[in-house]
Amino acid sequence: MKTLSVLTLAGALAATAVAANAADRPVPLPNQQKSVADSLQPCPGGLERFLPGEYYFCSAAQNFWSGHLGLARESLKDAARWASKPAQYALGVMYFNGDHAQKNRPLGLAWLALAAERHDPAYEPSFISAYQQATPEELAQADAYWKDMKPIYADAVAAPRAGRQFDRAYHELEWAANFGGSVFIDGVIMPPSAVASADNLPLQSGFSVGRLLQAQKAMYFYGYDSHVFVGDAELVPVSQVNTRKSDH
Repeated sequence: MKTLSVLTLAGALAATAVAANAADRPVPLPNQQKSVADSLQPCPGGLERFLPGEYYFCSAAQNFWSGHLGLARESLKDAARWASKPAQYALGVMYFNGDHAQKNRPLGLAWLALAAERHDPAYEPSFISAYQQATPEELAQADAYWKDMKPIYADAVAAPRAGRQFDRAYHELEWAANFGGSVFIDGVIMPPSAVASADNLPLQSGFSVGRLLQAQKAMYFYGYDSHVFVGDAELVPVSQVNTRKSDH
């Protein structure tokens, strides 16, 4: 299955040398050339059935490097709705820094808080840093944004939504995965020994495809588990959590 790099888009927003006009096509740094070339390839259509967040993140990368920045933001929001932490992080960077989007630090901070809720070291430090830079007024506005966004984008809602979508799609090929049938899914890389169907589409054993998809699912949901909140939730930086606990 096509590998989608977080750095393809999210890293570019933080490090790309861009033209003065925000509407211009982004200019990749030399070490991003290969990632950009990969991003401009067609997104694997079969992936949308199983992990829509991965598919829409890929679409966002395509739109970003093609200079369609508004479409890139919309695709990121679609991906974020399916619990894509890279998408939530990219949106946070966009809005907090004003990179290819109208600068809105509280909104950016709210997106970064959502991206960091699994405590992934790829995203959590950026949230803590942004939180520490924010003014009390910005923190209050960020908290309001965050509370409005949680019913759509937080893991408690978005991750089960994405999990159910994966399970429904996976159930359709479960017979082939468990009993040795063959399937074709756009986006799954086939070995040279793959057998062609009557329509000349490459087939692969359902068991192998099932293992690939389950591995992709595990990577996508890495770090996710259930959380229990007592009382009204408040947006706080992770660096303060242990301090608050020790006060009780």
